Amino acid sequence: MKLIKIRFIFPIFLSFLFNGACYAHHGGEGLTGVGVAGPIITVPAYTLPRNLKYINLLTDYTNFNTFSDQKLMELDRRGEHVHDTSNLFIPSLSAGYGLTDNLTVGLRLPYIFRFGIRDVHDAKVGKRGNAIGIGDITLFSQYRFLKNKKYNLHAALLTGLKIPSGVKRTKGRDGEIFEADEQPGSGSWNPLIGLALSKKLSHFSLDTNSLYKFATNGSQGSNLGDSAYYNFSISYRPNNNWIYNLNGNSKNTHSKDKVSLDLILEANGMWSQKPKTFHGFIDENHGGTIIYLSPGVRVSYDKKWIGYVSAGLPTIHDLNGRQRAPHIRLVGGITRVFK
Repeated sequence: MKLIKIRFIFPIFLSFLFNGACYAHHGGEGLTGVGVAGPIITVPAYTLPRNLKYINLLTDYTNFNTFSDQKLMELDRRGEHVHDTSNLFIPSLSAGYGLTDNLTVGLRLPYIFRFGIRDVHDAKVGKRGNAIGIGDITLFSQYRFLKNKKYNLHAALLTGLKIPSGVKRTKGRDGEIFEADEQPGSGSWNPLIGLALSKKLSHFSLDTNSLYKFATNGSQGSNLGDSAYYNFSISYRPNNNWIYNLNGNSKNTHSKDKVSLDLILEANGMWSQKPKTFHGFIDENHGGTIIYLSPGVRVSYDKKWIGYVSAGLPTIHDLNGRQRAPHIRLVGGITRVFK
């Protein structure tokens, strides 16, 4: 099938089907487009054309506001189990394939870097170090069941399965194993289901999606809780006259035809339950709701290479118990599309 314009090539949902657990404090597991078209994090309803393939390298970084040592000690004296993470960095590799014009399948493999884990033991704040390792693989599919050309309206069913393939027994500096929610892998099987809608309006594209992840029992006898993700995006593709100015040659149409620019604004929401850790203990200081406002930009070249970056600013948050909201979230990546 002929390679259609980059604007309509599906930015396949993947990511972040992030590391095993999704917590408002520790960062999120969600669903991210690979950067082929439309939004960056919101999942659009477009699918890959038949036999089209892609490889994507995505990086997701979250910087957290943290508690002081004094505050952690104070909370511990009150009998509250609180632990901190300073930064979360997740590079991931994904690949996808268009089985038909309306069905896309793929997988994603993340590598988790959880930096600066702290908690209180024996009346002392322990700087336990970093939990680093391969995360859980996620398999996914997207089936487009609506393609209305008259109204430029598309709808798709999203399904996925996170497999317990990640590292589950990383240890801190003290030699003790990190808790289940801090491990790169969750040890649980997690099915996902959701819906995506997309509509094109001249130079604008509107996309929205929702996704629900069902939790099951995982490592250390834990159940890290169900999660829900909801996103909305508006994308604008200006004409390519700006490329003329870069070239200093208004007659050079070669670069104009090869390069395109998308300006993107997204609202990215996450909700997660309070997890159950060992012996059925419910962690009151995890989970909740957070919504990011995420401006971003995407540049594509020759309908084969796509680069993108997004900055997420937490604007609304209702977190359970004693948590600090993230400071900023940065998402970036590069995609290669193949016929």
